[in-house]
Order: sequence, then C-alpha cells, then structure tokens
Amino acid sequence: MPSATLSKTITADEAADALQGRLGDGYKVTRHGSDSLSVHHGPLAFATVRLGRDGSATTFHVHGGGLIVGRIVNEFGIAKTVTTAIKDSFGAANAS
Repeated sequence: MPSATLSKTITADEAADALQGRLGDGYKVTRHGSDSLSVHHGPLAFATVRLGRDGSATTFHVHGGGLIVGRIVNEFGIAKTVTTAIKDSFGAANAS
C-alpha cells in the first residue's frame, strides 16, 4: 500500500480537486465523506484513498481496489500513479 505524508492539512475536497487536475479526464475522482476518495480509470482500475490527519500533517493511504489478482495489479499500477499525483500536486512528501 503506497502512502504519502504532507506537512500540512489537506481536506478531501482539496485532494479531489488536485488529483482530478493532475490525473486528467481519463480518471474519475469521487469524494466519499470527509476522509475518503476513490479514483477510477476504467471499470477494473481503481484505488481508494484514505486521508489521515495528525495535527498539521495529512497522510494519504492509497489502496488498489479489486478482487485478488486485480487488487495486486492495482496496488502496483493505479495506486502508485495516484500516490505520485498526490506528491506532485502538493509538493514534497514523505512516501512509503
């Protein structure tokens, strides 16, 4: 599971807007509540993003979606793409 930690507080709306702008029209970013997003790139390529806030930092936990094999493929594909887009959108981040 890729993740990125930013040293500032980011809302789900800000994250959704930034991701949609960075990823482009081929991706659909949808907000779910105050701390969750989904990113779809076709019917089988999707990821879930959870925002965790700790003081003035925000950690994005990105999980590839799908069943068994599809999830593994999405962990190494779209989940990494989304994590890179987060880092590119908001500047320096600590990634893992």
